[in-house]
Amino acid sequence: MCFSATASFTVSAALVPVGVYCLYETYRDKYYQVYWPFALYPLVFGAQQAIEGWLWLTLETGDAGLIRIPALSFVFFSHFFWLFWIPYSCYRIESVENKKRLFCIITFMGGLFGLGMYIPVLMFADWMSVSLIQHSISYELRLLLDDFVPRMAVRGAYVLVILVPLLLSSQKYLRYFGAIIALSVLLAAFLSANTFISVWCFFAAIMSCYMLYMFICLEKQKAVHY
Repeated sequence: MCFSATASFTVSAALVPVGVYCLYETYRDKYYQVYWPFALYPLVFGAQQAIEGWLWLTLETGDAGLIRIPALSFVFFSHFFWLFWIPYSCYRIESVENKKRLFCIITFMGGLFGLGMYIPVLMFADWMSVSLIQHSISYELRLLLDDFVPRMAVRGAYVLVILVPLLLSSQKYLRYFGAIIALSVLLAAFLSANTFISVWCFFAAIMSCYMLYMFICLEKQKAVHY
């Protein structure tokens, strides 16, 4: 499978109207306000894909100084933001108290986990390298835990922070989304383990269009209730 600047920019452009619609729904109707963190998914994924498109263009120049800014921007989302935002958005919408407490804990742990990965690469330029492998971008980060924890365990923890709140949510539409994201994780790992983060974020960005379907279903659900 071939990825490129064109592919990233195309996905980014397609996600903008989806995100605008979802945010508009949360703005115009109090029924949807609790869903506003999810309404941001398409727009944030769109921004992340635009950044990776920018990175594709800078990689073609071979200038390491130009590469660092878009690489750090992409890694901010991939290694910190989503580890916090996905469990936080599930926490905000959860109605079952035990699950809400669990999601609060995962949000806190995900945020710390993400900061532990992102801050070192922000501070030390040699803790991150970016390269092209088989038409995909590889982000190689040195981690604080590398001397103590196998990298496979770190990757497993990353996936669990993302998936557990979605799959355990009391909202069926979020459980469906969790199942879709789980499939995207497996697909990305199968297609390119060496460039997993880039490939998975690309698939997850496309799948964030699911939010449009969710808001349409919520509109029908509201109509039945009223």
